[in-house]
Amino acid sequence: MQLPDNYLGNGPTKFITKFNSTNSKKKSTYEIKWKGVHHELPVYMISIKDLRYNLFNTRVKPHLKQYISENSHKDDYFKKIDKDKISTQRLIHDFLSKNPDRKEALKFFRDGNRPVAQEPLISTIDGRLINGNQRLCCYRELYLSDPGKYDYLQTAYVAFLPDNGTYDEERALEASFQDTKLQGNMFDWIQQGLWLIEQIKEGGKQPKEIAQTIGKTTKDITSHINRIYLAQDFLTYIEKPEYWVALRDEMNLDQAFKTLQVELAKIKIQSDRDKLRKIAFKIMEDPEMATKGKGTSVHLQIQKISKNLSTFEIKKPKISPKKSIHSDDILAPLNPSQDSISPSDDDNVIDLENIDPSTLVDVIIDVSQVAEDKKQAQNEKKYGIKQIKGAVTSLDNILKNWDNIEKKGLKSHVAKALKRLNEINDKL
Repeated sequence: MQLPDNYLGNGPTKFITKFNSTNSKKKSTYEIKWKGVHHELPVYMISIKDLRYNLFNTRVKPHLKQYISENSHKDDYFKKIDKDKISTQRLIHDFLSKNPDRKEALKFFRDGNRPVAQEPLISTIDGRLINGNQRLCCYRELYLSDPGKYDYLQTAYVAFLPDNGTYDEERALEASFQDTKLQGNMFDWIQQGLWLIEQIKEGGKQPKEIAQTIGKTTKDITSHINRIYLAQDFLTYIEKPEYWVALRDEMNLDQAFKTLQVELAKIKIQSDRDKLRKIAFKIMEDPEMATKGKGTSVHLQIQKISKNLSTFEIKKPKISPKKSIHSDDILAPLNPSQDSISPSDDDNVIDLENIDPSTLVDVIIDVSQVAEDKKQAQNEKKYGIKQIKGAVTSLDNILKNWDNIEKKGLKSHVAKALKRLNEINDKL
């Protein structure tokens, strides 16, 4: 929905002037920990016209990165633009409107639920939201779509911080709301992952410190960081660096990345980890083509690749792949010269540069089926020996306990057993 300019917020000075002139009455208070100190923030009713979105809200981070990549801007593009301009605020609104996690919030208010003072939006003293950007987006869309029906959404409960904070303090506060009722939806895995990387790279924080801030374990944080790095390598592989929105909304590869991460961690040899990742990335680049009509999924195929990894050999690429953007030993790629490579005329060698994802999955399925057939044949081969050994053991027990066992009817069963043994012996 195209919002009118007057619904995209007032600048800092105008917001404070208007707020002071209206003599708004405090509706309630909201307890919060800010800069290490507990506060009871005053909560007021504020027009949805006056509030501004936060450009660096975690929910729009994937959009910011993709926008920069798509438009070939410099990495610091959004740090230099006027964050309070109508054009910037409109851009953020458009980003928020495209987030899939807003569907539940829209449904919640469409069902007649009203905002409550106990769950306010959180704002700086000049009207810039730290928490509640997605909800404000929903309020504006619903109210403008039907002012009569959603008249109660023309204002919002807003709790104001006592003073300004640093970028890191604001992001930490925003992240802390993930374990409260304030958020209708948790950050999705990409939003959370990009925030974690930012905390590590720019904030200089350690996983343990971040874990304590957002109420998770250090292992959870480390695992999530590695998964987002893996996804970042994948986007580089498909030549769409920073296309986080497309990855989340169009490719549906969350489970594939989880599975690939688990399988990589099982492999001890670096060259084998690199091989698994290369083959997995190839089928992940077009998941629909890879699995269409095959009754399977990408993450199941990744498990099959890992299980039969020694069977797969890949042709040496003409151009060396780009080095991983991080240094994790489990995820980092190896120099292509160290791959397991066979002569180019070998039919068993996979040419990842020219094979399409669908054909590659066919190869994976065939290799997996052959491996399963061999295993079944080996099991059947061992089955006879195992059963005969068990029978001999049983006969030994009968002889040892001969004086104590029941003899009635035993002769006929022995005759049947002898007949079967003779038939087996004749086949040997």
